Amino acid sequence: MGSQGSSKSLLPLVEIIISIGIFAIAVVLTLQLFLLAKFLGDKTSDTARAIFEIQNVAENIKLLKTDAEIENYIKTDVGNPDENGLYNLYYDDGWKRVDLYSNAVFVMKIDMNKDSYGAGDLYNFNLDLYKSEPYPFINDKDVKNDTDYFPLLASVNTSNFITGGTE
Repeated sequence: MGSQGSSKSLLPLVEIIISIGIFAIAVVLTLQLFLLAKFLGDKTSDTARAIFEIQNVAENIKLLKTDAEIENYIKTDVGNPDENGLYNLYYDDGWKRVDLYSNAVFVMKIDMNKDSYGAGDLYNFNLDLYKSEPYPFINDKDVKNDTDYFPLLASVNTSNFITGGTE
């Protein structure tokens, strides 16, 4: 009789352990969803700000009317090209401009090409704004296979035709 009583008392214990296991799995999955939602929200707000920043630079470029203005803008507002010939603007996590890549969370790469024609010069600008490190829990691309991957937040191609050539 004692053995029947102990097996009956184990049944509720097993049910409780199974219930706790199922609850633990549900909690882990729910926490992962909350973390994913947080980082997706961060990426969305970063993308909106990236669009604002890149559009601001593109509009500033469109306002320039002479070769001298373009050269002055590149020298004073953008800086020197990197080893690939691209100009870089660096931003911290609060979207304030910083001077060094080591302090940057976001990087805008500006590729400028100049084509000369009889009537003037055509400047083509390709602006790409990246986050310097991938977002956690967001698998935009398999980061394990591509260590050089940076999440692209915004990209704009614009051109500016300067009549009369170099002034």
